[in-house]
This record gives sequence, structure tokens and C-alpha cells, in this order.
Amino acid sequence: RPSQEGSLPDPMINTAYHNESFERFTQGSSDFAWLRFGAEQEVPFPGKLALREARAARQADREGALYRATLLNVLTRLRIAYNDYYLAHKSIEIVRNNKELLEKLTRAAEARYEVGEGLQQDVARAHVEVSILVGQLTSLEQARQSAMATLNAALNRPPAAPLGLPAPVEKRPLTYSLDQLESVAKEQSPTLQAADFGVARSETNLDLAKRQYYPDFVLRADYFNKAALVPEWEVGVGVRVPLYFWRKQAYGVREAAAGVGEARANRQSTSQDILARLKDRYAQATSADRLVELYGAVVRPQAEIAFESASAAYQVGKVDFLSVLNSFTVLNDYRLRYYEELANFDKAVAQLQEAAGLLPEESLEDKTRGSHEHK
Repeated sequence: RPSQEGSLPDPMINTAYHNESFERFTQGSSDFAWLRFGAEQEVPFPGKLALREARAARQADREGALYRATLLNVLTRLRIAYNDYYLAHKSIEIVRNNKELLEKLTRAAEARYEVGEGLQQDVARAHVEVSILVGQLTSLEQARQSAMATLNAALNRPPAAPLGLPAPVEKRPLTYSLDQLESVAKEQSPTLQAADFGVARSETNLDLAKRQYYPDFVLRADYFNKAALVPEWEVGVGVRVPLYFWRKQAYGVREAAAGVGEARANRQSTSQDILARLKDRYAQATSADRLVELYGAVVRPQAEIAFESASAAYQVGKVDFLSVLNSFTVLNDYRLRYYEELANFDKAVAQLQEAAGLLPEESLEDKTRGSHEHK
């Protein structure tokens, strides 16, 4: 587009025949009969073409930044969908294992009840908990199917296309601060860059609108062929006068000025939105990071120990079945919560990278180093 906008308007080539009467052709026998060949070239006032080319170049830069923003958004949606798919798959695996474990506990409760050492309500409660896990499995299977459809859509595949078993989501350390992310986003965010190019385009458009007050020129040349008579030629210059400037050019300048204000306000709004999203996603990431460590290193191992202890005590009649069941419920919940927070952490990191303008394979350190080297 810049090349098109910066080129001269297409020239016009024309021809005409002029005759002296309606009775016969007078070409060659009359001084006023001729065959004309002509050409015209419109030449805008100096500076107009350069401004049009610059305006188109800023628009091209803006589209390039929006392309990168689209790329980052698709990769982020893909990563989020993958995390949802992995979480659903892992949750189904955990609930199935827990269901098998609970069924063993149920059979133990039934055996104790049959010999008069247990209560009927323990057996009933165990069956209720098994039914709850069956319902959980149904919901998780629906979540897995939804995540599969979203993942296939991001990959431009049919919604029901089969997917293999997901590889585990690896937790990477959160090695950068919010201030570092904000600094990189101000320089690298394609959405913010697109807004900057939008401001530059609108400012160039305003300069061009002001230049419309100046006239454009038309260069022309004609050749008159008179057959046997002496040929003639003619050159001339025309001026396209902005005669109605108070109705056209003046309003064009006002429109362009309003466009500059709009672009600057949009740039400010975009900047505020990016900084707000960074702060929100960073809070989510740090919170999920702490919870993953808490569940993985402290809570989940403690819940496993508590459940094993309660199960052993129940076998020798030291605790009731309700205590075992409560320990099992807590263990099931924290096993699921661990992987849920792991997925939340990875999704928040993906959204942080998108807002900061980082591709998944790019590190913040590389971007920061590259920026300093460029400066």
C-alpha cells in the first residue's frame, strides 16, 4: 500500500478529431481540421505524495503489530485449552483411582456391618460418596470434551478430532517481577505498538489534510496532425484550485484533528488495559504459584498421611467410619486442587507473556538483554 499511495496518479491519454463541415472530411484541406493526440498528468502539490506514503506505511506497521498480537492470542488460547484438557484428563484419572479406593472402603464397611461391628449409616454414606464421585466423573468427562473441541478449534481441526494423551504440564519458576513485565510490555507489546502506529498514522493524516489547502497541477501536451498541412503542438499547465475550502478542506482538517484525539485516547486506554491485565494476571500467577507449592509440598502429603492413619485406625476399631470418610474427602479435594492450581499458574503465565508481547519460547531475560543492546 505505501508504494501505491506514494505513486503519481495514472496519466490520461486522449485523442480527438476536429472537422470543418458535415459534408466531407476536411483533414488536410482546412487549417481548422485536425487529428489530435494528447496526454495529461496530474501532479499533486509537493509533499502530498510523501505524506500519503507515510500514512500508508504507518497503517502497514499497525497491521503488522496486530498480526503479531493475533499470533500471541492464538498461542495463548491454545495453551489455555491444553491446560484445561490436561486438567480434565488428570482429574478423571485421580477421581477414578479415588473411586476404586472408596469402593474398597465401602466393602470394608459392609463387611464390618455384616458381623455387627459397623453401622448401617456408614454403608449408606459410603454409597453416597461413591455416587458423588460418579457424578464428578460425568462432569469431568464433559469438561474434557469441551477442552478437546476448543483445542482442536485453535489447531484448525474438526471439533471431534481425536487427541492423544496429554503430556504433563511442567511448572516453570516465575523469575520476573511485575515491574520488569511492565517495562517489557511498554516496549514489546504488539497491541500497544499498534496503538502507537495508529497515533502516528492519524498525525500524518492531519498533516496531509492541512496540505489539501494547496492546489494540485495538471501537465498536458497535445499534437495536432493536419495531414498535408503543417502540424501543430501545444503544451499547458492546469491548476486544480481548492475553491470551496471552507466546505471541504476545512472540515477535512477538523475530521483529521478529531482522529488524532481518538487515536491518542485509544493509545492511553490500551496502555491502561495492558497494565491492569498484567497486574491481574501476575497476582493470579503468584497466588497459584504459592498454592502449588503449598498443596504439593505440605497439604497433599499431610492429607495422604492423615487418610492412611485413619484407615489403619479404622481397621482396628479405634476411629469410626465417618472419620475415615472425611479424611478421604479431604485427600480427594486436595489432589484435585493441586493440579487445578498448576493449570491456573501455567494459564496465568501464558496470559502474562501475551500481554508483555513475549512468544512462548522467548524469555524475559532475552527480551530485556536485546532491548538494552539495541539501545
